[in-house]
Amino acid sequence: MSTGKGYIAILLAGVATLALAGCEQGGSGTGSPGLGTAAGAVAGVGASRLLFGNSTTAMLLGGAAGGLAGNMTLDRQQEERQRKQAVESRRTEQQRQLDFERQRALQAEQTRIEIEEQRLFNEWRRQQAK
Repeated sequence: MSTGKGYIAILLAGVATLALAGCEQGGSGTGSPGLGTAAGAVAGVGASRLLFGNSTTAMLLGGAAGGLAGNMTLDRQQEERQRKQAVESRRTEQQRQLDFERQRALQAEQTRIEIEEQRLFNEWRRQQAK
């Protein structure tokens, strides 16, 4: 294997490793932030090296473009998932609080009714005793 092909094989192995690491969490939204940026940058450097050879400028531009693309796709999606989960968590907590308040109000009303019924019953018994 020549030196150029060895670098390409190592680069492709690195890209594959980063891509698999990004998928490791199964879309649960708990992957490492910035992983899309890093994977995109590595892929951009690899692509520019394949296309333009050992041009440092091309590799830097490819890395920057790949990092930007990775950030805009994978990292932004993860941030959006996290925001949605936070909103859903707040909604769930608000619903629990509302349910608790409703139940408390129902119990308070039931207690008030029972006290009133007991008072009326006691008043009726006093009238019957006369």
